[in-house]
Amino acid sequence: MGDYQKQMIRKLAEKIKAEGFRVFIAERGTYGFFTDAGGTRVVSFGMDLTEIAFSGNYVTSAPKNTGTGWRIAENVTSNFANLFNAYAPQWAVGSATWKYKTLEKYLAEYQQSSKFLEV
Repeated sequence: MGDYQKQMIRKLAEKIKAEGFRVFIAERGTYGFFTDAGGTRVVSFGMDLTEIAFSGNYVTSAPKNTGTGWRIAENVTSNFANLFNAYAPQWAVGSATWKYKTLEKYLAEYQQSSKFLEV
């Protein structure tokens, strides 16, 4: 991945942090996530060709059918609380019970491979 993409992610992280969120970037520098002070849920972001995509993350009673999250938006540059407060859509979770993936759960699953550092 190019330095330009890493710079885009770094600038995004600073904007998100300025809105009061905790921000983590993977060692690779082209993706990361943000959460609130309590780590109650996680919104991930990363380069998708030339744009930055944002995704919500959840845990469901039927992960084989629902996956682990949904795409919320692309190329958002402000009002990150709107992304953070996004609700999982019905098409994503179906009839499964679900809850937001917490910071603790997210790090337990991905920290070893991604080596996230808080900005």
